[in-house]
Order: sequence, then structure tokens, then C-alpha cells
Amino acid sequence: MKKVGLVIDNSAAMSSEDIAKANVQKIVPISFVINNEEYFENENMTYQDFFNFLKRKDVTVSTSQPSIEMVKDAWREILKSYDEIVYILLSSGLSEACNSALNASHLPEFEGRVFVVNNQRVSYMNKMAMYEASQMIKQKKSASQIKAYLEEHRGECGAYIAVDTLKYLKKGGRITPAAAAIGTLLNIKPILAVHGGKLDAYAKVMSMKQAKNKCMAAVKREIEERFSEEAKQGKVCISIAHTVEDLSSPELAAFIEEVKAYFPEYKFFVGDPLPLFVACHTGPNALAVGYAVDRLGVLDYMKKQ
Repeated sequence: MKKVGLVIDNSAAMSSEDIAKANVQKIVPISFVINNEEYFENENMTYQDFFNFLKRKDVTVSTSQPSIEMVKDAWREILKSYDEIVYILLSSGLSEACNSALNASHLPEFEGRVFVVNNQRVSYMNKMAMYEASQMIKQKKSASQIKAYLEEHRGECGAYIAVDTLKYLKKGGRITPAAAAIGTLLNIKPILAVHGGKLDAYAKVMSMKQAKNKCMAAVKREIEERFSEEAKQGKVCISIAHTVEDLSSPELAAFIEEVKAYFPEYKFFVGDPLPLFVACHTGPNALAVGYAVDRLGVLDYMKKQ
């Protein structure tokens, strides 16, 4: 039986506790750039320091994919102790990093040993996949079997993000300066949809309260339309993600309780911060509501770890 190692990037905002529970062997960090300086989340930039930077008028933020040499070095390190690697990373719809890794995995030294999952997920959706991989490794599944399962079921999730300010979408080039100026003047709150690893405009409303309600309604409708049978079987879970600076704020706690009350029939998975490289585009105080199908019983698996 081959020994399978789990390597991930930080697209799921995994905490140190999450990483230990999932028995992750290596994390390849995604960097972001602030005023031409490169930073890595939880290495040389904390969550709170990041938002302090955003408050400055002279700040510019952008994202950068991991160098393929960094990825290959991580694989080489793990392959000294493991026969195969499952590598789970950010959606190919949001970064070229996945395609670069896929190409590298076919180099002679990695062919048949490194299995890159084109997962098309981010945030809590990728956390679900990482725990599924961990569970399957414990069940003695091969790396190729894990990759096949995760890619087959990668579309069984979705999320809607309410953005509080248009400032950072403008900076990232996702909307024009003119549209941002008009939207700011009218206090418009855009809602973005995340499906198949892509970030698309979904709706525009006039307040965060309306945005939260619209996000929850969209998630509810989507579950009923796409996964009604799985919902009846108790296999659908709800999550929230956010870019709220104060993790202990009453407003954030209230939002989590509001979402739980809106979906009393579904299990609650996580209430995680969005990764900082995502926060570069959404800015502070973004709130996301989403769902995922839990076919393998990941929630129960997590509790046992």
C-alpha cells in the first residue's frame, strides 16, 4: 500500500488546528503584494496587520501566484517520505497556479507520484475538499482515486459574497473607475457569485442588510434546485466566510446566528475569514454565505480528529 501525503496551498484559510486535524504535510503559500512588497499570510503578515494597511490612503494591493519552483521544492521534500502526493490548491478559474502545477506534475520526476486536483474551489469549499482528501487517505485510497473523486464532485458547492465597498474591485480592475464612482455615490453593494471556481457579478443592492438577505435566499434556492435529494439525506451543510477585521465582533457573531436561523434544517460547517489574497479584491467587511454537499461525512470526521 502506497503512502499518500497531502499538500495544499492556503486558499482555504486553514487554521493551525485545521491543518493538524487534516494531517497536512505541507502548505505552499499564496502571496500578495502591498506597495510592491511581497507578503505571506500568517508568515510575515497577520490578519489584523493586513486590514491596518488597507486603511491607508496610499496603499496598493495585488495578488501573486506561488512560483512553480517553490511548488516543486515542496513536492520534492514530501516525496522523500511519501510515495504519492495529493496537491489541492486554488481554483483554476481564479489563478494560473493550477495549470502550472498540472504541467509540472507531468515532469519525469513527478509523473505518477504527484496528483494535482483541479478542484475549482476556494475558501471553505476547498477546506471541505481538503478534509475529504484527508479522510480518504486514512481509508487507504490512492492519490489517483482521491483526485478522481474530488474532481467528479467539485461542482457540488457555491457561495455568494456581499461586498461592502467598490474600492478594491476597482483597484483590482474588476470594475471601471466610473462604475465604482457611481456605485459609491449611490452606496451600492455588489453581490458576487462563486461557482466552478469563477467569480461573477450576481446582483446589486442598496444596503448590506439587503445584500445578506439576497445571499441567503440565493443559496436556499440553489440547494432546492440542485441538491434537494442530498438535502433530504442531511448531506448539505451551510457556511459563512468574511473579511471582518475584528474576529470577536458582536456583528460577526450575529451574522453567523442569522445564517444558522435562516437554514435550521442544514448543518453548519464553518465561519471562516476569507484568505487575505481574496480580501485584496473584496476589501474589508465582505460577507459570504455558501453551501457544500458533504457526501463523505466530513463534519463527523472533523469532530473525531
